[in-house]
Order: sequence, then C-alpha cells, then structure tokens
Amino acid sequence: MAKTFPTVSSGNILDEILNNAIEYGASDVHFEPNGQQFNVRFRVDGLLYQIGGFTDFPQEAITSRIKVVAEMDLFEHRLPQDGHFEFVYKEKIYNVRVSTSPTIHGQAVVLRIFNREAFVKELSELGFEEEQLATVKNIITAPYGMILITGQIGSGKTTLLYSILNSLSTPQINIIALENPVEFTVPNIRQLQVNEAAGLTFSLAIRAAVRQDPDVIMLGEIRDSETAQIALQSALTGTLVFSTFHTFDVVGLIIRLKEMGVPRSVLAHALAGVVSTRLVRKICSDCSEPYKLSAYEIKLLGVLSNGLSLRKGLGCDKCHHTGYRGRIGIFEVVQFDDEIREAIVEDRSVAELKDILRSKISLNLRQAAFKKVVDGITTTDELKRVLGPEL
Repeated sequence: MAKTFPTVSSGNILDEILNNAIEYGASDVHFEPNGQQFNVRFRVDGLLYQIGGFTDFPQEAITSRIKVVAEMDLFEHRLPQDGHFEFVYKEKIYNVRVSTSPTIHGQAVVLRIFNREAFVKELSELGFEEEQLATVKNIITAPYGMILITGQIGSGKTTLLYSILNSLSTPQINIIALENPVEFTVPNIRQLQVNEAAGLTFSLAIRAAVRQDPDVIMLGEIRDSETAQIALQSALTGTLVFSTFHTFDVVGLIIRLKEMGVPRSVLAHALAGVVSTRLVRKICSDCSEPYKLSAYEIKLLGVLSNGLSLRKGLGCDKCHHTGYRGRIGIFEVVQFDDEIREAIVEDRSVAELKDILRSKISLNLRQAAFKKVVDGITTTDELKRVLGPEL
C-alpha cells in the first residue's frame, strides 16, 4: 500500500493527501517528521500503513497550511494544539479533527477523518448479535439511569453513541449532547460544544444541561470525579444519561468510578447498563476463500472447530492486498439488575463481581468474536490481534 506524492504547493498537496485518504477509507492521517523526511501514514481499518514521504518538501509549509484551515495558532510550536475543519470530497462533507504535538524533529500532526453520512448507522448494522441487540434496545428505552459505552480509543464508542442517540431522536424528546468537539449535527438534538479554554468544562456544561428540562443527556466522555458524580446524580433524578469511559471491562469501570469517589449506593442504582465495544476487520468479500484450520485454530475453537471450514482473504486490489476490507463491532452487553446492584453496594470482591457479571452476559467479547470467525466475517488472527491470546 505505497503511494508517492508529487511535489506541488502546500495547499494542493494537503487536498491530494486527504483525497487519497478518503479513497483508501482511512480514519486517520499521520504527518511525522523524523529528521530525514516528512512521513505520511494512513490508518486503515485500525492499522497504520506507510504511504509516502517528502524529502525535498518543507514540513513547516504543510503544517502551517493545516493550522490555518483548522484555525489554530500558527506561531505556537512548543505546545500541543487541537482544532478541526470541514473538507468536501465528491460532494460529501467530512469533519477533520486536528491534533499537533511538538517532537525533537518538528511538529507531528494527526488528522482524524469523520464521514458525516457514514458515521451514524442503524443499531442493527453495527454488529450486535440478535440477543445482544434486544438487550441494548431494552436498556436505552429506560426512563432514567446511566448507560456507559466502554473501550479503548478507536474501538467504535462514538459511532455507537451517535447511533443510539439517532435511534432515540424524535421531536417529543429533549436530547442535550455535550461534546468536545461536536463531530456533526444531528436533527432534534441540542448540541453544546465544551470549551475548557474558555472555562466551559464538562462538569459546568452538565450542571447547565440538567436545568434545561432534559429527557436525555449525552456526555461525550467522563474525565473527572466531579463530572462523574453530577452525571450519576442526574441519572438518579429522572434523566437518561449516556457517556463513554476508557476502560477494558465492566469490573474495571466499577473500580475506576469508586476510585473517583462515587458512593457505592449511587453507582449501583444509577447504572442501568454497560456496553463494551471493540472493532475487528472484516474479511474482504472479493478475495475470500476457505482454508484448512491450523492446529492452533482447532485448539482455540475447541468443539466449534468440528467440521468447520474457515475463510480468509488472499489480498486483492479492492482491499489493497491486506485480505480485509471494513470493520464491524463486537460487543459485550450488561444490563444491571438487583443482584449486580447488591454486589456493588456490599463491595464484594472482584472475583465475586466477575462471576456474577459472567452469569448475566449472553456473549462476552471473545465469544462474540468467535461467532464472527465461525460465520466467516473475520479471522482468528484478527481475534488475537484485537483481544489478545486466550488466557
């Protein structure tokens, strides 16, 4: 997946790079000074690929161009900055989030590309298994409580959150979204952009939101103790609250929130459910073919491997010879009930809590991934890359 860019003016080359990134289906573009050249890498389906590098092109020219269109401080080189701009390609509008960071060789820049039209999807298109989707629909139609979406950066949390809000959005419901930044506008949702530099923090924004007669509040991310406690208290007083949280599982989330000072009783009674999400690459449909299972795969799949023929992508022009094209979600859905709440209030051990949660989950992340392997959607290699080896 290599591409050489011509030496043209800084404005044109930024457009060309973005055009190519969109054609490749890249979610991020990395501009990386390394002393010898200015490298360009695309993140496609979760993995980074070297695209090209400039040896005779002044890196400050393209960095300055990006800063200008993103309305950032052109003369600040010592501190990280954030910004965003809109980019139009083939009559579609893309929101581009910009992050700069100083390095010893100059400023590194990362552009995250959001396709407005593809960003919000129907819940049934995201990858939920049938029983998981039924549980999610049950959770999000509760009259109050907090629903948290967990996962690491780039695991599909924001797409899931917007898709849920879109499914709830009607003129009869007052939905207030607090974001930093606002990725794109959604009909019937009042969106507020947090601006910490101006003093408008998430905690201040949510205090204001609860006084605006909301039915639903979406909080882009829980970052501190004050925000967590206000959000959870809001969920107890009759508001449905959605947010994201950077953690790997439900037990880790509960531990983190307790460490933030949230009382166990509030935590237990405010949380309505948790959805953990990851993204796995899909096998390219144009070069997919069956193959014989390896000894490792037979051991990994156990009884599921009996008489099973898995598939993999050989690599073709459509998938840039990777064997994969596109991504799909794998999920773990927990709906809180009295037994889980009691365990939290009584501060039971991590081992006990894990056992209780395990009995409540129809499919955990690994089981959901296994199902997609068996169904010919992804591969065991992808399962291992995203979730790690079997413990």
